[in-house]
Amino acid sequence: MADATMPEGQTLFSRGYRILAYFGLMSVFAAMIHGFRYDATASAWVYLADLALYAAFIAPHLLLTRSSWKERVWGDPAGSSRERRVYIALTLVTWLGLLWLHWPLPGAMIDLPAEVRFAGLIGFLWSLLWFFEGSTQEALDGLLGVPGNVMHYSHGSETPLHTEGPYARVRHPMYRYALLAGIGALVVHPNVAQLFWVGLIGATFIGFIPVEEAQLIAARGDDYRRYCQQVPYRLFRGIW
Repeated sequence: MADATMPEGQTLFSRGYRILAYFGLMSVFAAMIHGFRYDATASAWVYLADLALYAAFIAPHLLLTRSSWKERVWGDPAGSSRERRVYIALTLVTWLGLLWLHWPLPGAMIDLPAEVRFAGLIGFLWSLLWFFEGSTQEALDGLLGVPGNVMHYSHGSETPLHTEGPYARVRHPMYRYALLAGIGALVVHPNVAQLFWVGLIGATFIGFIPVEEAQLIAARGDDYRRYCQQVPYRLFRGIW
């Protein structure tokens, strides 16, 4: 919870940081529904350029989330609120840079009826609603490292294992609904550029799951193993 005795300057910093952090979180969904740049006449080489741009964005992201990095730099494999703020700030800057700099991609586009695209928009909004299922502002503040709040969604013991609500159905419900939101956005913008970027983002989420679970097993041991036995599916029940 926020500290009522927090100095005024730190309170102002907390409020300003919260605005930026929430802006960064929502910008991922906003980018998907706004649509990525598409130009049927663009040169094919821009696929390599955009792929390199995404690699430059995701490389530090993957490094900073490693427990070994957190322990080496911050002295704690679970990280800290300060570490989380540095990570969020860097991610926000690089993500906005990617959105600003990425090139329009060429390729096919499907001319879907307006009614189908409208249904895709509903699916996107529905997925966004479920993405935040069970979340409170306090929990989201903890996720984003807002000063004066207890850190949430970490690998360390300061965060209780989430095993109820959506976490009783699959182990990574937020990732699942982010993927479904991407599919809805692809129906709204049925072109190859959208498929390229939604596919990259989705593949990153899926690829990160085994890494995150290995970190959780290392930090929580048998508690997380038992949870995996109780909830065997990561994203979609009966599939994976």
